[in-house]
Amino acid sequence: ATARGEHHRGGGRDVAGHSGRVLLGPTHPHRRGVDRRAYASSTPPAADGDARAPSPQPAGPKPPRPPGEKKVGKSRLDELTMRAHPEHSRTVVQSWIAQGKVLVDDRPVTKAGTKLRDDVHIRITATPSKYVCRGGLKLERALEHFEMDVRGLVILDAGLSTGGFADCALQAGAARVYGVDVGYGQVAERIRVDPRVVVMERTNLRHLQPLPELVDVATLDLSFISVLKVLPAVAAATKPGGTLVVLIKPQFEATRAQIGSKGVVRDASVHEEVIEKVVTGASELGWRYEGHTTSPIKGAKEGNTEFLAKFTRDDKPMPWPPPPPNKVKVKDDAR
Repeated sequence: ATARGEHHRGGGRDVAGHSGRVLLGPTHPHRRGVDRRAYASSTPPAADGDARAPSPQPAGPKPPRPPGEKKVGKSRLDELTMRAHPEHSRTVVQSWIAQGKVLVDDRPVTKAGTKLRDDVHIRITATPSKYVCRGGLKLERALEHFEMDVRGLVILDAGLSTGGFADCALQAGAARVYGVDVGYGQVAERIRVDPRVVVMERTNLRHLQPLPELVDVATLDLSFISVLKVLPAVAAATKPGGTLVVLIKPQFEATRAQIGSKGVVRDASVHEEVIEKVVTGASELGWRYEGHTTSPIKGAKEGNTEFLAKFTRDDKPMPWPPPPPNKVKVKDDAR
């Protein structure tokens, strides 16, 4: 049988007296007068009795980079893709990334903000679209439906954004495009560097200053504002007898009560009311209605049905400055 006192919780062994009590050594932490902090900080012996090896020292500084070798930075995937393929817009690139059509070292990465080394290999598997963004398809429908010939004409692209309308007009033979947008940094590089395009970013259409020349055709593709608020300034920039193509977006023309969930206007009667509102308001500003057609594609994200309407400016001289935007008849509860 094992003698009392031979084993204790720590697994070690002390010498027991004849009375069965454990005898504490002179340096035991439970013995009165011993500095327990010093005891706790000391390195205990290894199980085999040898002194425990000291803790490894922290690693020293990394070896210097070989001469001539440059540090490789990191960038977002959409930025790397646009750097490798500047002919595509950020909007298009981000859409392709989300669809898994941009490969990084032959593997799809679906988040545009993923940080990657700048020396990775980027490959696009998507079929490039005809225009820098799908907006070009909308203007293409208008040119075909209304049988418009813009060859050699000067265009005002009001609401330039990525440049889809401008791209379509240029491919159709336009001589020059003035692209106006209140935003900044959205224009596709191919459009920005085209010598036929005058990019006017951070410019509010409602306060548009006179252009170097009057335009033959004005196109309008706006968001978060009624088109009626900018028509006076657009008319002042257009030649008498010039043409206007407006993309009518019900979600920005209807009243709040008429807009359904997720910002979608589904009621056909509201569509008709919105078109009538724009036609009536434009006619009061000197634009003669020539007809409208449905856009070939729906609005982004929400999926609203949109419409393309054509107007012709009357031959009367337009005063400058144009009527203030707040004088234009727009319902107070309209977006």
